[in-house]
Amino acid sequence: MAVDSVFWEGASIAFRQILLPIQAVLFLSLLIAVSVWDISKRTIPDGLQVGIAALSLLQFQPQHLLGILTAVPYLAVALCCQNGKGIGGGDVKLAGSLGLVLGLSGGLFASVIGLTGFVLSGMGFQMYRRYRKKEEQAPLPLGPFLAAGAAGVYFMNVGGMVL
Repeated sequence: MAVDSVFWEGASIAFRQILLPIQAVLFLSLLIAVSVWDISKRTIPDGLQVGIAALSLLQFQPQHLLGILTAVPYLAVALCCQNGKGIGGGDVKLAGSLGLVLGLSGGLFASVIGLTGFVLSGMGFQMYRRYRKKEEQAPLPLGPFLAAGAAGVYFMNVGGMVL
C-alpha cells in the first residue's frame, strides 16, 4: 500500500509540472487577448473570461474558489456608478475569473497592482490632455491593467512567492 501512495503522489507532482507551463502559456495568451479586445472594442467577451476561469481547473485548489469574491468590490462600484461611464460588467467578470486562477489573496493583490497602474495612467493622460488643452475625455479601459496585475501575481506565484 505504501508503494501505491508514493507512486500516486509522484505521478500527481509530475502531472502538475506538466500542466503548469500549459496553464501559464494559455493564461498569458488569454490576458493578452483580453487587453487587446478591451482596448480596441471597450468590451471584454464572455468567452475569454470563461477560458480564464476554466484554466483554474488545470491547477485546481479548493481554496481558490474563494477568489471569486475578488469581483465583489468591482460589482459594488459598477452598481453605484450605473451611468455607463464607470466599471462595466466585463471588468467585474474578469476580476472574478482572475480570482479563480489566483485565489482570493492573489486576486486582491492583482487588483491592487492593476488599479494602481490604472490610476497612475489616468492621471498621466489627464495631465497630458490639460497640457494640450483638450476638453474631451477618452475612456480608459480597465481590462489591460487588471490583466497586467494578474500576470505579475501569477508569475510571482510560479516563481515561489506565494501571495
